[in-house]
Amino acid sequence: MNPKAISPDLLKKYLEGKCNPDEVEQVEQWYASLNNVTAESRDFDQPRHLKKIQELIRHQTDDEIQPEQPVKIRPLVPNVWRYAAAAVVLLIASLGVYFYLNTTQPAANPVADAVSIVNTQKQVVRHQLPDGSKVWLNPAAKIQYTARAFSKTSRTVSVEGEAFFEVTKDPARPFFVKSNSLLVKVLGTSFNVKSNSDQSWYEVSVVTGKVSVSVPDRQGKAKSVLLLPRQQAVFEVASGLLTSTELSKFREKVDTWQPISLTFEDEKLSEIAMRLQKKYGIKIKLANPNLANCRLKATFDHNRLAEILEITTQMVEATYEMRGDSIVIDGEGCGTVE
Repeated sequence: MNPKAISPDLLKKYLEGKCNPDEVEQVEQWYASLNNVTAESRDFDQPRHLKKIQELIRHQTDDEIQPEQPVKIRPLVPNVWRYAAAAVVLLIASLGVYFYLNTTQPAANPVADAVSIVNTQKQVVRHQLPDGSKVWLNPAAKIQYTARAFSKTSRTVSVEGEAFFEVTKDPARPFFVKSNSLLVKVLGTSFNVKSNSDQSWYEVSVVTGKVSVSVPDRQGKAKSVLLLPRQQAVFEVASGLLTSTELSKFREKVDTWQPISLTFEDEKLSEIAMRLQKKYGIKIKLANPNLANCRLKATFDHNRLAEILEITTQMVEATYEMRGDSIVIDGEGCGTVE
C-alpha cells in the first residue's frame, strides 16, 4: 500500500523547523508509514542528499514529480587500527526520501529523522558526519544524531562505547558529544571517548585542541574539567568523581591516532611491520610466514595507523585484526620465506 500523500508546503515548513507540534506529529506519522527506510552497511553522503531534497521541494509545482534514477549508494569502507572484518548497521532516515521520490508520489520526504550507526563486528569503522567531522567507532560502539542536531548554532551527537573524533573547526557552532553521564564540548579538535554503560569509569583523551568535559554531581550541578592536548579526564561512576591527568603514561594509546608520514621503497612486509611496531609501540605479527616476503612500495603523508594498516594489507591481499594487545596480519603470502 502506498503511503498517503502529504503537502509539499508542509514538508518545506518541516525542513525549515517552522512546524507547530501538531504539524510535526503529522509529518512524522506520514514518514513512519513509508517502507524501506533502513539501510544496512551503507555509507550515505548526507549533506549532498539534503541539498538535493531541499532543491526538489523548492522547485516543486502542483505537477507530479517525475521519477528519478535510483541513487547509487556506495558500500561503507571501514578504516581500522584495532580490529578486522567490519559490519555497520546504518539507519539513515533520509534514505527513505529517495525510495519515496522514485515512486509516483508528488512529495519529498523530511530529513530530520535519526541516524543510528552501530558497529556490530570487530573492525573500527570510520563515518563522516554532516558537518564534515569524522568519527571512528570501535566494535560495539554506537553513534546517533538527527539532521536537526546540526543546526546554525550547534552540533550534537550521542555515543555509546568507544569512539575517536576529528571535529571540523567551526567557532560559531560548538560540537557536543553526549555519552552516558558525560557531556563533551569542543570547537574543533581530535579526541577519544570511552564510555560503555557497563563500565565503572568513563574516559576522554585529547590528542589535539581543547575539550571541556562535564558531568552532573549528586545535587544536579555540573562539574567540569578543561583538557588540553595529551590530557585525559576520568569519571568514576560510583563516586561521581571527575579528575584530569597528563597522558604521558598512556602514550601508546594517544599516538596510535597521531598522523605520521612514511615511505616504503620495495620493502618486505616483515620490515614494514617492524617499523610500525617501533613507531607505535604495538606488536604486529604475521600469522603466515609467507607474508614476510611480500614487498610494497608506498608513500603515506599525514596518515593514521588505521589508514596505513588498511592500505598495506589490501596491497598484499591480506587482512588483520586485533588480538589482545597485538595486531595480527593474515593472508596467503607471497611465496616461500627466504
